[in-house]
Amino acid sequence: MTEFKVGDKVRHTSYGNVEITYGPYTGEYGDARFVVRRENGRESVAVPERMTPLPKFAVGDTVEYEYGEGGKLIAGPFRSNYHETPWWVVETANGAHMAPTENSLTKAEPAREIKVGDRVRVVKDDEWTQTGEFVGRLGRVLEIREDGRSLPFRVKLDDPSGTWDDGAWWCTEVELVDEAPADTETVNGVVYDLGARYRDKEGDVWGLGRFDGMARGTCDDDGNADIDEGSSPLSYIVDRWGPLTRVTT
Repeated sequence: MTEFKVGDKVRHTSYGNVEITYGPYTGEYGDARFVVRRENGRESVAVPERMTPLPKFAVGDTVEYEYGEGGKLIAGPFRSNYHETPWWVVETANGAHMAPTENSLTKAEPAREIKVGDRVRVVKDDEWTQTGEFVGRLGRVLEIREDGRSLPFRVKLDDPSGTWDDGAWWCTEVELVDEAPADTETVNGVVYDLGARYRDKEGDVWGLGRFDGMARGTCDDDGNADIDEGSSPLSYIVDRWGPLTRVTT
């Protein structure tokens, strides 16, 4: 018999889908019983003989497999002749099929949709030229075309070699990469990214950074000068030449 525990969501023959909130405990006739919460919020007593586990997955789910490649569930769950654990039919990325047991599968977290501003790695650059020159490079998404074009992602590359004037490239496929939290400083209620560049009210560009624990900035043609003890404190820059506007390209 299937073992149930608090927190399990099961199907009861009379109550429908319920959640076990207490048990098991011994009933007045010595049998095992549970308290279950019904969909209307009310709780009732239930015996395990009238409960069956709800499927952990549904057809169409993407799953990971404990012992190898996962894929998409295309059929199941099916009862096994050899044990109580059901099994599913999984289609892998290459079109092959397998039939793992449910306890060897976990539901894959859906990939987050890539957005403008995301930090990415180029997986496929330009399918037309197929050079692969930019594959593996890191950058930030500047623009996304959602009209079905073959090159949907315009990426500002950290290494701009081989690109045109703006250092960006239209790419076929990119993937998200982890990015360390930005080093920021708040001045007069405004948060400044010390790894970014800012333009002041006179049009000059400032590169920001931290030296000896203090947020500082240096004004240069491209805002990329080194930050050192001679750099101006950010608070002074904001008071003297603010407001500052972040440079995005």
